[in-house]
Amino acid sequence: MRYILDIDIADSKMAFAEEFFKAISFVKKVRVIPSNEITNPAILQSIEEYENGKVKPTPLNLEELKAMINA
Repeated sequence: MRYILDIDIADSKMAFAEEFFKAISFVKKVRVIPSNEITNPAILQSIEEYENGKVKPTPLNLEELKAMINA
């Protein structure tokens, strides 16, 4: 099973926190994710499909976009 924790830690305590979580016997992997990194698999797949030319963006005006969001 996989859990993702979002924990705010002071930069000065980052190394300690990483070692702390790695020392817990049932924790298999600890990874620091920068706040600007995209981790959502659906978004990553969408970006990859766009970059590979599998999908083409559909131009929308602001009103159409708002209608889609509020639907």
